[in-house]
Amino acid sequence: MNSNDIKKGFPPNIPFPRELEQLIDWTNQNGYPISGYFELRAGDKDTMFYWFGFRDVDEKLAQFGAGADGSLYCIWDAGDQSFPVVHLGSEGDGIKVLAANFKDFLRLLAIGYGELGFEDLSKPPVGSEPNLIFQNWVKSQFNTNIPTNGSEFIRLEENGKCQFANWVDHVCEKYN
Repeated sequence: MNSNDIKKGFPPNIPFPRELEQLIDWTNQNGYPISGYFELRAGDKDTMFYWFGFRDVDEKLAQFGAGADGSLYCIWDAGDQSFPVVHLGSEGDGIKVLAANFKDFLRLLAIGYGELGFEDLSKPPVGSEPNLIFQNWVKSQFNTNIPTNGSEFIRLEENGKCQFANWVDHVCEKYN
């Protein structure tokens, strides 16, 4: 995978994070698994149509990854100059904000959850081992730490900082 493949699916109003480009380079050098069942996957103009059933959200979401079940990992244009990383479950569930930015998404990903969009992030991962090479890369490349669980990321949704699920509900009601 190269960054141009993923960039093609990004609308012009959503910036392509430098950290995503670095993750693509890391994956090309180290392979999979990165963490859990997460994989880089480029979106296209039909991805959001198939998930939502209409095209009116194409400029608001940029897919960059997917889970084994077809869940989508996207960057969302929240309309307030923020671009959080979000999860859209393949069956219309697991709709949530995962991280306020891509660097924090990498920190969350490095914890080692199998299914980020469906796990209890208030607890350490169960049944999956973190990729220590990936963890060490995230720590050194971005001069950060890796938490033992995703509690700090849960607060994004609880505090109402990002209302992604409400936005999804609103656009589904509006266009369906």
